[in-house]
Amino acid sequence: MKNIKNILRSGVCMLLASLAVSSCTDKSDWDVDSSHSRPFGTDENGISLESDAAVARAIVTWSATSSVDYYVIEVSPNQFTNETPMGEEGNGSLVFGTDPANRIKQSPYTMDNLNVNTTYYLRIKSVSGDKESRWVIYKKTFKTVDKESILNVPSAEDLPEGEGKVHMSWEAGLAVTHFEILETGASEATTRSISQAEVALGQAWVENLKSFSEYTITIYNGTNPRGSQVVTIPGLEIASEITNITANSAIFSWETRVNVDEYACVLSTEGVPASGTKLSPSEIAAHKVAITGLASSTEYTAYAFANGSICSRLTFTTKKGKPAGYTEMSWEDAMANWDNLAGNVLINLSGAGLKLEKESVSAGVKNLILWGDNQEEQVDLEVAKGLGATGICEKIEFHNLNLIDAGNTTLIYQNNAQGCVKLFEVSSSTITNIRGIVRMNASTSDAMTVKIDDCIINGLGSQATSNHYGLLLSDKVTLNAVNLVVTNTSLIAAKGTTASQFIRTKSGQTGTVTIKDCTFYNMSSNDALFRDTKTLDVTVTTTLFAQGGVRPFYNTASVSANLNVTGLYKSSDFAFSATDWGKTYIDIPLTSDQLFPRGANGDLTFGTDVPAEYRVGDQRWNK
Repeated sequence: MKNIKNILRSGVCMLLASLAVSSCTDKSDWDVDSSHSRPFGTDENGISLESDAAVARAIVTWSATSSVDYYVIEVSPNQFTNETPMGEEGNGSLVFGTDPANRIKQSPYTMDNLNVNTTYYLRIKSVSGDKESRWVIYKKTFKTVDKESILNVPSAEDLPEGEGKVHMSWEAGLAVTHFEILETGASEATTRSISQAEVALGQAWVENLKSFSEYTITIYNGTNPRGSQVVTIPGLEIASEITNITANSAIFSWETRVNVDEYACVLSTEGVPASGTKLSPSEIAAHKVAITGLASSTEYTAYAFANGSICSRLTFTTKKGKPAGYTEMSWEDAMANWDNLAGNVLINLSGAGLKLEKESVSAGVKNLILWGDNQEEQVDLEVAKGLGATGICEKIEFHNLNLIDAGNTTLIYQNNAQGCVKLFEVSSSTITNIRGIVRMNASTSDAMTVKIDDCIINGLGSQATSNHYGLLLSDKVTLNAVNLVVTNTSLIAAKGTTASQFIRTKSGQTGTVTIKDCTFYNMSSNDALFRDTKTLDVTVTTTLFAQGGVRPFYNTASVSANLNVTGLYKSSDFAFSATDWGKTYIDIPLTSDQLFPRGANGDLTFGTDVPAEYRVGDQRWNK
């Protein structure tokens, strides 16, 4: 009996164990804890996401399991629940892996064509035969890139010279529909469709673009931009030249290896022209064209076209034109009637053997211009005496002259207290061996302006037996406003036999000094640039000093209280001595001879191996 009880007890235990096993096997997959999912379900703790930094896509990695045919992945900007139907339209969902042709067989998987700047939720399930696991929801969210950038930067090979096109590329297969092409400065863009073949290859040519023009090219998928690149279309560069520049015309010529058939000449402030003016057969054969009808003192850009594309361009500035409202006279007539001149007088200088021996400008002259009337070259004029006014003269101007000292003098010597020269200008001229430019000993006006532009001043003070007078000497007269502007000018071998100053005013005078884009070469360390200029505003910009040395200021009492220095350069062998600038300047790691191999001959053309960053100062030498 006892044995029967033991047998029954054992049987009951086995039955209960059998029922327990049967219960675990048949329980619904939706009701069990995640740690007891079906054998082919993935582990929610094994899911990880990595968003692409350039494209709106993400790579999802999960713990793969055995006996799985494929996986289904769903993402949505809205949170999932167990009750959320797959692919619900109102949920903004994207489902990956349901297409039999694109089953997801393994981890990881790349989800493409997501929305930019979007936070997504994700869930994944496994499929084996006709059975599906429960959805496993990713515990976190992931965010796509704020702005896509799928376009590659075009290489040099993608931008063929002179063909007006650019090869754009991106990752093959990404969903794209068209390009939008906007030229810089334009208000409307053009559109270029992308074919399915180009989508598959991830590349396409954008054509019919203008050479030397900048474009922003944006690639779209429908209305969604997927990246942009800014490109400049290169032209086929051939050598060209602008010569015979006058106030109203110039000659534009080019090399013969390309048959230029059109040209254009536009204001440099305008954009790049799409086309030009047809050249005549004779102009094509001569490889040059005369450009006429230009405005004086104006910057233009000339373009040469070959087969519709720009192959060369040059920027130039026309010469200064004669002002209106002047009585024009020949040199001979002016000299014969010198004492009777009045009003606005323009004296045309031409020919040879001219010499200025007059020193007093009559009281009736309001404005006086000495004009070198030769479009090809400067007109020679010997200067035996400096000009001074006996009355109130608004302006004296020298233009397009080769001024040669013949009397150890200055161009302006104002020594009459009943007269004044309010403005003196010298432009596009060469000044040789003069003792000084402006010397003022007396004046009825308390203001004067001096402008020196586009000049070469060679041998300043070389004929003096003592000091030179520099660019401006006004220490003997009291002025409430003195202004000196020196631009695009070179001073070469400027030395007196004794210590000199280039700019000396009377202590306490107010005004401005501006030196911009100038070159100082072969100076004396005994000389000073500035003396008694403490109360003047001094500005020095993009100016180069080489060979020798100089004292920036005569003494500490001369240092400008308002000194502005921007882009001040010196060669490695040039010395700023005594009272220095007190400002930062750039020490070029090249000697004067390396910068200017022919400098000893007065030719300051930069050496061919001088880097562009050091080709500063007077730009006439940057050839």
